[in-house]
Amino acid sequence: MNFSRNSASNIRKEIDFRKSIEYIKAVKQIINQEFNAAKLKLIDDFERHPVTREIEGGTSSSNISGTLGGKGNLFSFIGFKYGDKPTEVIREMFERIEITSITTQRDGFAKTHVLYPRPDDVFMVTPLPWADGRSWAKGIENGISNFGQYLDLKADASRAGRGLQNEKMETGLSFSPRPYITELITDFEKSILSLNRKKVA
Repeated sequence: MNFSRNSASNIRKEIDFRKSIEYIKAVKQIINQEFNAAKLKLIDDFERHPVTREIEGGTSSSNISGTLGGKGNLFSFIGFKYGDKPTEVIREMFERIEITSITTQRDGFAKTHVLYPRPDDVFMVTPLPWADGRSWAKGIENGISNFGQYLDLKADASRAGRGLQNEKMETGLSFSPRPYITELITDFEKSILSLNRKKVA
C-alpha cells in the first residue's frame, strides 16, 4: 500500500515514540542515574580534596594541601576554634543539590534543570573567623594574608589551641593558593550540562 507524503507524516506524528510514557520514563531514568553519579562524584572529590582533609583533621593535621609550605596546618592558621567543623556547611550544600525538572523536547532531547550552589554561594557561608566579609574557602584559591607572621606552636591564646600570629615577627613565608571550590563546581557543571544533550534512540 502506498501513502502520500502528508499521510505518512501524520502517521509518524501519531506513533511518535518520543511522546510515549515509556520513552519519557526511560529518559528521566537515564538522566537521574547520570545526575546522581555526577553529584556523588562532586561530594567524593570534595571529601578527598587535600584542603578538605587537612581542615577536617583539625589541629593535629599536617599541611597536606601544600598551602603553607609544610608549616602547621590550615585549621590553626585560619583560626578556627577547637571543635569547629568548617567544611560541614559546604558538604550540606552539595548534598542538597537536586533536579528540579526534566522536560522532553520534540527533537527527542531532554531539558534538565538542576539546583546547585555556585562558588559565590559557598563563599558567602564560609567566613574567615577573624575577618567579616571574607571567605576562607575563597582565600584558599586566591590567597590568605598574614602567613608571614604565623607561628606553628601550641598556645592557650590560640582559637584552635595551636598557631599564633605575631605581627612583630616576619618569617618570610607566603601562602600558596590552591584550586578548590570553583574547580570542583566547574567540573560538576560540565557533567550536568551533558544531561541536556541526553537522548534515547
